[in-house]
Amino acid sequence: MIKNIQEYYQCILDNLTGGLVSVDLNGKVVYLNAMAGKILRMDVDNCCRDMQYEKAFESFPALKGVIKETIETAKCVRRAEISIMHANTPLIIGYSTMLVKNHEGVELGVTVIFQDISFVNKK
Repeated sequence: MIKNIQEYYQCILDNLTGGLVSVDLNGKVVYLNAMAGKILRMDVDNCCRDMQYEKAFESFPALKGVIKETIETAKCVRRAEISIMHANTPLIIGYSTMLVKNHEGVELGVTVIFQDISFVNKK
């Protein structure tokens, strides 16, 4: 039996097998799930929430560009790829974007869902 629906929703996001980053329309990082931290090698509890995405992801210019374009254009991407660097090792990230809207259809922010597909592309 589910007693706290908010906690249940939080657990869904925390247990996704892909990374999820959500940013409000002012550019503040609202949410970064554990898998996003793992893929980007970031400490999600201590580094990003409530920061401006430009600063939070300054080491990932391609990810910053995806977030910026989605906020500015309100256009979503169903499936695309970017390359990010980790310790001089390129990673290929497959991603999709979506707009976050409330029940009245007002835009609140954007979300990027992504996975490291580096090994998939090498087959």
